[in-house]
Amino acid sequence: MKKTLSCILAAALALCAAGALAEAETTVFEQMAPLSWSFSSGVGAWSTELKVLPDGSFTGEYHDSEMGEAGDAYPNGTVYMCSFSGHMTQGQQRDEFTREILVDSLTVSQAPGEETIEDGIRYVTAAPYGLSGGDTMRLYLPGAPVKDFTEDMAFWAHVADAEDVPAELPYWFLFSEANNSGFVGEKAAQAASLANPWTDMTAQELDRVCGLPYKLPEGARDAEYRWMASESLAEIRFTLEGDEYTLRMQPYDLKAGELANISGMYFMWENEEPAKVGHCDGMLAQAHTGSSEWVEVCLWYDVAPGVMYSLSVYTADPDGLDLEAVANTVFVPSQGEA
Repeated sequence: MKKTLSCILAAALALCAAGALAEAETTVFEQMAPLSWSFSSGVGAWSTELKVLPDGSFTGEYHDSEMGEAGDAYPNGTVYMCSFSGHMTQGQQRDEFTREILVDSLTVSQAPGEETIEDGIRYVTAAPYGLSGGDTMRLYLPGAPVKDFTEDMAFWAHVADAEDVPAELPYWFLFSEANNSGFVGEKAAQAASLANPWTDMTAQELDRVCGLPYKLPEGARDAEYRWMASESLAEIRFTLEGDEYTLRMQPYDLKAGELANISGMYFMWENEEPAKVGHCDGMLAQAHTGSSEWVEVCLWYDVAPGVMYSLSVYTADPDGLDLEAVANTVFVPSQGEA
């Protein structure tokens, strides 16, 4: 009886997987678009992040922080970074869990090797890590048998180091044999907990551990809250009028007039200008992601309590929004107006 039931379940699973791939014949990128795609070892200060759009186009960022690579002009170390964009198309279906994904094009926003120094950090543009134009990658659906993975695949899929190695892949996985790289694709809330120090929380839980006041703007939707205990870093993500915002707050020891980029974004910033958020001095900056999308960031520092803030947004129309105004909406001074 148990053997018969196992066979029935196995057949049902195979049919479900086949159905998922049959649907993916025309919508695989629509299925990939809501997921967060990340290539990282789970340790260290580097990662490559992908954002896939429903038409197969994508944007991405790579960064690698090397605090040991310091000099007199950049005592706070070196950050290698890259912003890129490109396009993918669907390839052949290999089995019920696997299909090929072709990287048709890949373009970087800045030539590798360009250097700038800002706030004691040397920023060096680099080539994308883990992705290359012309590559044929393999997309694995949830449910793929882990026993069929190579050692490298299991490592990059973060299943080799799991306490209990799963028999089936619990999420999406995009693997490049040519680059020996693997991007895990999960919903944002799940991705936050994969081999990184973030903890998902409710708004009430974050308020309790963070203790810093803030206010979401009227009309904000889909708010997500998380906390990095090792850095006492709070993060709130939300959408507003179709754009994706991220607010970060962190205790920081800075002098008046100094700012730290806690946004987690590593772009060659342009169009920098001063900003005023409440009683705090700050700055605004923009960067082009390499596609039709822009990213804009507002940084400000509240000297009295010693708290650094960042508010960033991805948008197709940076001239059509006022990030400084949104920052003034979310900012609630810890000790009242100075």
